[in-house]
Amino acid sequence: MKILVFISIILCMPLILFAEETTQQTNPFQDYYADPSFSTFEKAYESYSTQLAENTEDNNARLMLSYLYMLEMERMLGQFEVRIDSLAPNIQFQYANLLLGIGKYDECIEVYGGLNIEYPGWSCPWRHKGEAYFKINELEQAEIALQKAIETRVEHYDAYVMLAEVQEEMGKNDIALATLETGFSYKGKDIEEADKEITDLDVQFLYLRLLKANDRQNEYEQQKNKLEKAAPNNERLKEFK
Repeated sequence: MKILVFISIILCMPLILFAEETTQQTNPFQDYYADPSFSTFEKAYESYSTQLAENTEDNNARLMLSYLYMLEMERMLGQFEVRIDSLAPNIQFQYANLLLGIGKYDECIEVYGGLNIEYPGWSCPWRHKGEAYFKINELEQAEIALQKAIETRVEHYDAYVMLAEVQEEMGKNDIALATLETGFSYKGKDIEEADKEITDLDVQFLYLRLLKANDRQNEYEQQKNKLEKAAPNNERLKEFK
C-alpha cells in the first residue's frame, strides 16, 4: 500500500520530479515502472547515477535513485515470497531477517514460523521471531519464542538479553533480572558474535534498570558508577540522577 501511494505521488508530480528530463524522449524511471526488470532498473540506475556524478547537488537524480532502490527491493522481496518453499533454509532465514530489518514484522514472523516447524531445534529463527513479536508488542508470544531459542541453544546469549527486555516490559522485573544474570554466564561462550545483535552498553543499562527495579541497592550503585565512568555523557544516565 505504501509503495502504491509513493508511486501515485511520483506520477502525479512530473513537473517537479522529472523537470530535468523534459527534453529527453524517454524517462528512465517511467520505463522501469512500466516494465520492472533488472535490465530497466540497470538502465535507470546508470542514468541517474551519471547525472548525480556530474552534479552532486542534483537532488532530482538522488530522489529518483532512492525510489528505484525501494521499488527494486520490493520486486526482489516479491520474488523471494513466491519461491519461499524452494529456498534453502539459510536463504529463508536471511530473507526473514531482511523483512525484520525493514519493519515487515507479520511477514517475517510467518517465515520464521515455517522454519520453526521444519527445523525446531534451530535456535536463531526462534530468537528472531521473538524480536519481531517484541517489535509489535506481542509480548507473550515474544517471551515464548525467546524461551524456545534458549531451550534449543542454552548458551544463546543475546536471546537471554532480549528475553530480559521483554520480561521487563511485561513488568516481570524479578524474572527479567534472573534471566539476564543467567545470560551473563554464557557471554563469550555462544557460537555467534553477540555484538552483532546487541551492544554491551545497552545491556549494561538494562542491567542497571533491573537492579534498581529489584532494590538491589549496592549492586545498583556499583553498576551506576561503572556506567558513569564508561559513558559519562550518555543521555540515559539522566533518569538515574
